[in-house]
Amino acid sequence: MKITVLGAGLAGLSAAEELARRGHKVVVLEKESSHGGLASTIKRNGFYYDQGPHRFHTSNNLILDFVKGLPGIDLLELNRVSRIRLLDRYFKYPLAFSNVLSTMPLQWGLGIMLSFLKEKIRGLFIPREQESFEGWVLSRFGRGLYDLYLAPYNKKLWGIKPSQLSADWASQRISVPSLAGMIKETIIPSKETARSLVSTFHYPRGGIGEICSGLASGITEMGGSILYSTEPAGLEKTLKGWRIDLPEGHIMCDKVINTIPVNCYTELLGSILPEKVHRAASDLNFRALVFLAVLLKSDIEPSDHWIYTSEDRYLFNRLSISRNFDPDVPSQIVFECSCQEGDPVWNMSKEELLRTIIPGAEHLDLFSADKVLGADTSRQAHAYPIYDLTYAKKTSLVLDALEKIEDSVTCGRQGLFRYNNMDHSIEMGKYAALEVLGEASVKSHFNWDENTWVDG
Repeated sequence: MKITVLGAGLAGLSAAEELARRGHKVVVLEKESSHGGLASTIKRNGFYYDQGPHRFHTSNNLILDFVKGLPGIDLLELNRVSRIRLLDRYFKYPLAFSNVLSTMPLQWGLGIMLSFLKEKIRGLFIPREQESFEGWVLSRFGRGLYDLYLAPYNKKLWGIKPSQLSADWASQRISVPSLAGMIKETIIPSKETARSLVSTFHYPRGGIGEICSGLASGITEMGGSILYSTEPAGLEKTLKGWRIDLPEGHIMCDKVINTIPVNCYTELLGSILPEKVHRAASDLNFRALVFLAVLLKSDIEPSDHWIYTSEDRYLFNRLSISRNFDPDVPSQIVFECSCQEGDPVWNMSKEELLRTIIPGAEHLDLFSADKVLGADTSRQAHAYPIYDLTYAKKTSLVLDALEKIEDSVTCGRQGLFRYNNMDHSIEMGKYAALEVLGEASVKSHFNWDENTWVDG
């Protein structure tokens, strides 16, 4: 069969590799000039950095073996180190009450403990609503920790009030202590790993983008093709299959696998879908990211892979230290700034970003202005799906409509509007390939509960 894959990220390339290996004629269309999307490694002008901290981990040994077997892959195994910077102190991530109480100023620690106990008593008589991030978190942690860290960080990350953010985000990403467990953990800290924390991970030498490069090499070696700087203008279902209009001409194929943002794919399908589906899709929003990589004259002291910053004094909400992932890369720090495409942060020049970020770096004792050798920027418009209070209903409407279209499958983070991990994207891509071949189903393979997507 002739099969076209939209998008050359992890999911799209994994689908294309599976199809090419099975002898089908596959073409991948990618609007950017290179593959990988958010999971790519920027290599230019002496810079060598990932777009934010990435690490590969999976409980599926078949996926792990598959990645290990890709061309050019040399996987390192690392012990994760990540912290939160708050009140000019460092806290372990994810937050543990024992660490919070031992590290935080006494008055803050007591306030957090008392608000936790107060919330537990309040919940016996006046339970909070559980639909929003705010209600879900307050009912489980109390107002002290919520006001100090959880609310400011998530407002900074998502650009909306926590009261407008779905509880799904919290339930998928935050471990919840029981009262007994919290007291026990405070007195005698355990060595067990929290649900949301993956303590060890794999990382490919040369950058996270090596995984996508390995997939791309396999596709072309098996006769498939990847067309870069190529963005489809429309899709039409004909008696002979799919017609995909391109800036110059068109291509025909039997099946389509979509991994580009689901609202973009819906728009391409035009009149194939009813107007209510288009309205729902247009209301699904993604959070954008701007990255500033700073090349330094000397090594960086912290051993962290990344550090979270919730306070407004920092433009960035997270930073990552490249050399702590791979000792062979230059001395760099990558700052990650959440924004919306087209807003003031998105439109800041490299020089403006550097001037704005340096004071925060100096406050963190990372480096001073005179230690900077240079800077580089990159941008991702569709980095994170925003789980607002209405996202689930709209996503369900759109995905149900797409599922009814024959010879078309959508998958991946953007394609499903699902905040998933790297191994999920690879596995989804493989099952999308099997679905167009009539051998499996993406939807039936994943159980789609909150534990499917947990991560830290």
